Amino acid sequence: MRIRSTSLAVFAAVPLVLTGCSEGAQSGPAQSPPPPQAPPAASPQSVAWADQLCGLVGGFQTSQKQGPGVDKSSAQAFKDSSVAQIDRAEKSAGETVGKLQAMPPSPIRGGDQVRDTFAVGFGQVRDLLGSARTKAEQVDISNQQAFVGGVTAVQQELKKGQSLSFGPQFAELDRNKELNAAAGQATSCKQLTAPAPQPGQPAPPR
Repeated sequence: MRIRSTSLAVFAAVPLVLTGCSEGAQSGPAQSPPPPQAPPAASPQSVAWADQLCGLVGGFQTSQKQGPGVDKSSAQAFKDSSVAQIDRAEKSAGETVGKLQAMPPSPIRGGDQVRDTFAVGFGQVRDLLGSARTKAEQVDISNQQAFVGGVTAVQQELKKGQSLSFGPQFAELDRNKELNAAAGQATSCKQLTAPAPQPGQPAPPR
């Protein structure tokens, strides 16, 4: 999962499989697979906690789809609207960090660790957006050359987000069988992992 510098929608696609996955083939003669094991039963408290976690993670993506886009009617309008858009995303990432940290202790062993790693990841997103916002505020619109140079600097800062991956967080969630089972029953987690609708197809019901 990588941040998209063009739209600031970090969670445009979520490579998360809640049903578990294989982590590599083993060499040697083929063996009959072991009988499937039923996933551990998830308590209502565990499902509710997982639902809150996924709701906060997915809520950032939703927030980036709201609000006005960039105004290209003039250089000043472009600068102001870009600053506003980045500032809105930065504040949303910061709020997500705070809400993750304020979650109650996990009823699932290892759940707090997963939550904390997500908080760290969103903190990195917040800091990167803060740096990009500063550069956007410094864009000089007095002449075309300076304007283009300033916008390019902002774009280059946002492109650093391509190195921010939430893969380890989702991998840790997937490895935690109890949390995985709870997430499989949580509405917010199902929405977070649902595939994006193809053009011309209706979105899945919520």
